[in-house]
Amino acid sequence: MAATSSPLHIADQLKPMLRSLRKKRGLTQAQLGQLLGVSQARVAEIEANPGVVGIAAMLKVLSTLGAGLQLQVHDSFGSGLMAPMRGQAPTQNDPKPGTTLARKPKRGTW
Repeated sequence: MAATSSPLHIADQLKPMLRSLRKKRGLTQAQLGQLLGVSQARVAEIEANPGVVGIAAMLKVLSTLGAGLQLQVHDSFGSGLMAPMRGQAPTQNDPKPGTTLARKPKRGTW
């Protein structure tokens, strides 16, 4: 199967993709659940609301279905600092090793 890429902006966009991947693999929800070690009802819940699972569980589901996630970093967020991607040389604006790009949210914000 050829590799495809679809940008995701919200977890709900995974709904049709998860079901489609499962069906392309010829699996029922019960069969996928067996491979994952969960019930058919849990697979149905994940397909209906992908946001109910954490990233580790979602990666396991995707891996079982022969898919994965690719993180794309956009320089337009925050201070403009970007960690170098594999194979890229660090630039003057790159953070020093051991530092974090995370910022504390302003009080009263999400």
